[in-house]
Amino acid sequence: MSAPRVSAVIVAWNAGPTLASCVASLREAGRRSNGSLQIVVVDNASRDRAIDDLRLEPRDLVVRNQLNAGYGVAVAQGIARADAPWILLVNPDVVVEPTFLAALLAAAEVAAPTVATLVPELRFASRPDVVNCRGLTVDEIGIPAEIDAGALASVGAVPAVPVLGGSSGCCLLRSEHVRSVGGPEPAFFAYLEDVDLALRLRRAGYDALFVPDAIAYHEGSATTGARSPLKTLLVGRNRRVLFQLHGPRSLRARAWRTVVEAAHIAYSSLETPAAAWVGRFDALFLRRYTTFLRRSREGHDAVVASPLLAPRAGLRETLRRKRTVTVLQAHDPESVGPTPPV
Repeated sequence: MSAPRVSAVIVAWNAGPTLASCVASLREAGRRSNGSLQIVVVDNASRDRAIDDLRLEPRDLVVRNQLNAGYGVAVAQGIARADAPWILLVNPDVVVEPTFLAALLAAAEVAAPTVATLVPELRFASRPDVVNCRGLTVDEIGIPAEIDAGALASVGAVPAVPVLGGSSGCCLLRSEHVRSVGGPEPAFFAYLEDVDLALRLRRAGYDALFVPDAIAYHEGSATTGARSPLKTLLVGRNRRVLFQLHGPRSLRARAWRTVVEAAHIAYSSLETPAAAWVGRFDALFLRRYTTFLRRSREGHDAVVASPLLAPRAGLRETLRRKRTVTVLQAHDPESVGPTPPV
């Protein structure tokens, strides 16, 4: 049996029927691309039986964890077991178009050796005419964002800002480059670990490339819930962790981040009053670890290239993006207002 060209790593936690739909769409895309595909599913102690209902092939792998150690740990397990030179990180609530893998593999064949990440176009499953993500960016004060989230989808679109990296919701990674920087940081548990990885890959001299013809549809927060206290806590906590690891230290950057975080907490507190504060308080317990990690990286990791930072987003735009994404992930597309046809 020849080695696969792509290993799709899926981390599942009570994913329900979305897991089978995701695998089926990947299998069809693999068949149409004439490229061999390996499925690697890491199950984080799910209580449902979704993983037992999968139709797997001989080269596929299943890892059954006895506890939920988080997305970062699970995806690292999947990457360690993947056999292909390219690793597709894909959430179980993602469905890809039949031509998805063909587009990514065509881009991979001509990509320069410095390209570590191929970024597809993610659209909302509830509104396929609206962009979920065209890659990740970080602005000049350290605030992360999903590029063009909430914008109208259009054929051959170009991201509004430089693409720093790919969302772990769905992106293709060159395995040797990801392994060379140590893979995902487990301290994040879930959410924003992809931004940390993108920043580390960029500083190691690796690039990200957007592939507009590779299109997938993301339900979004299908497991934790878009407005759940758990997601709000983790996002709030991990924003602080990300700032501790990568945030610019100038007084101006710190001041603007404080303003943005205050608005972020205020918005998040509308439905989950305590979770946003608890998450940021919880980040304090990681302060010694993140200080060690940042100093270790600065002392041992060579900085080959500086991150491509976007201009600072205004406060209104930051809140608009958060509201749009939250509403659509909560499957309430009418709340964002009418969207004209593409």
